[in-house]
Amino acid sequence: MASPTQDRRYGVVGSIALKAPCTIASTGNLTLSGEQTINGVSIVTGDRVLVKDQTDGTENGLYDVTTSSWTRALDFNGNFDVVQGTLVYVTQGSSEGKGLWTVTTEAPITIGTDSIAFSSVLLTT
Repeated sequence: MASPTQDRRYGVVGSIALKAPCTIASTGNLTLSGEQTINGVSIVTGDRVLVKDQTDGTENGLYDVTTSSWTRALDFNGNFDVVQGTLVYVTQGSSEGKGLWTVTTEAPITIGTDSIAFSSVLLTT
């Protein structure tokens, strides 16, 4: 069995990666801490959030919710974890958000330095 680092690093070399689903996607700038309601959904510790609308685009990405400051998801916190074409499915949301999203930022992407943009591929109801 390959190590998680190897899976993440080599899983994105082909210019596409499919990430574990997120509970919700942002619809505006978020405070990246604490449990809160986003797009009509109450998120709690352990949920994953697609953060795609930060004023500072370097903060965009996938996050794990905690009662304190959120951390980037382990599969989206390193430079080998994301490339243009990376996909993530969002499972809930009352308006914009639910569906499949892709990273549109051109590679190479440096986490925490480069602004990361997402675009909807398929929104579902």
